[in-house]
Amino acid sequence: MTRPSRISSLAMVAVLSLLLTSFGSAPAHAGKDRTKGKVDYGVTSWVAGTSGYSISGKASGRKGRKVQLQVKWSDGWHTIDKSKTKKKGTFTITGTLDWYGAHKVRVVVPQARRDKAKVFKTKKFTVTTSWVPRGSRSSYLRMSHKGYNFQWDPCDTIKYRVNTGYAGEAAIAFTQEAVTRLERATGFKAKYVGTTSAVPLDDKRYPKGTDMVIAWAHQNDYPELVEAVGRGGPGRLAPARRRSTNKIVLDIKQPGVTMNMAYAGQYPFAYDFPTDEPMGLVLIHELGHAFGLDHFADDIQVMHPGDRSPAPTGYHANFEAGDLAGLRAQGAQGGCLKPYRNRGRYSAIDFNAIPDFTRE
Repeated sequence: MTRPSRISSLAMVAVLSLLLTSFGSAPAHAGKDRTKGKVDYGVTSWVAGTSGYSISGKASGRKGRKVQLQVKWSDGWHTIDKSKTKKKGTFTITGTLDWYGAHKVRVVVPQARRDKAKVFKTKKFTVTTSWVPRGSRSSYLRMSHKGYNFQWDPCDTIKYRVNTGYAGEAAIAFTQEAVTRLERATGFKAKYVGTTSAVPLDDKRYPKGTDMVIAWAHQNDYPELVEAVGRGGPGRLAPARRRSTNKIVLDIKQPGVTMNMAYAGQYPFAYDFPTDEPMGLVLIHELGHAFGLDHFADDIQVMHPGDRSPAPTGYHANFEAGDLAGLRAQGAQGGCLKPYRNRGRYSAIDFNAIPDFTRE
């Protein structure tokens, strides 16, 4: 047998080395490219209802890349708006953020097929009230049962209906204004889905696809309304947990408000009135109950149970400092809820006998 020459052996080693190098290292174009870009957040402070955000920027990569606007809650970042890049990678995001307070906001370009994700620098957005809230920020009380606070899940949109009843068609726009004021104070999202004949004091189940009912009724039909301008509460409750802390709360499942039009002559159908408390002030008081706020003794606050002290310019259906702090504590900032699992040290708790909570 003849031996291979030294030259042939060296040539074979060189070929094998080349093959191993080819398989062992990725081509120069493999993997994902780093996303480059910039963002201009524009105006970052405004009065709720008067303006909004107008964000522009640029991100490398193919046309049509997703762009997300996110806000920080206790349980992490939540997307509140979306856009896509144009031909040269430019993008714009415009919309409204009417939730009172200071919020951490950021723009994110998610990972694409060929490009890595890009998280732009966080910015603080500040949304203010159009009035100066009165009183102390500590002037509020949250509703609870056996030590468990009531909480609407902010990851769910509040789908609500209006029973115009004794107030007529004007009640629809009037009620929508009250819900808007609640949204601005809590960060919740609500959607009007139509009218109904349901009344929260009477109906244990709402129409399909309805979370909340606001009814304009009369004490002649509902004795529970006698001596009450309105009644509101969270209705049906169910145990749940906060995602951020795993703490047990009582999930508000069927909030509702029933207004008593027997008082229409005493309470003007308005939100601002110089000499008397308007019906709008009572309505937002009852909405506060529907989403977990209890009465508080300070007569400046909307959640005071009796006659309230007017502002220098009269009576206004505006949440005051304590109301706003309470609604923020009840609001979206606390993060989403998750299903309650009946195990561990809470397994013996009886959640089957939770009463129906309503307040005047």
